[in-house]
Amino acid sequence: MVIFESEAHLIESLDRHDDLVRQCAQGRMSFDSFCSEYHDFYAYYALDGHESDEEERRLLEKYERRIEPHRIVAEDILGGVCSDADAQLEIYQRAGRFGSAEAVRRLRELITLHL
Repeated sequence: MVIFESEAHLIESLDRHDDLVRQCAQGRMSFDSFCSEYHDFYAYYALDGHESDEEERRLLEKYERRIEPHRIVAEDILGGVCSDADAQLEIYQRAGRFGSAEAVRRLRELITLHL
């Protein structure tokens, strides 16, 4: 293991971050609070396995279906979000950027499909 102390630690981390996604998508947490607490989970814990040893890579592969929604959050949602003010500007819209309301809509869609 490199990042996670054990399989239980990975599961606990996934459960905690799944819950944050649900809370935000269901309106029980603001998007700003979600971003503060979520802390770019996928990249921070290198859930793609690039910093893991062989044992941990096998563990990440075992839980890849649980990890996939967090890749989507990182790459497709948080990776495209910008300030709500900027989201109103055509140049940001043309670049595929969006504000918090659209990000929350995408989180709702994500929990319907994956969580």
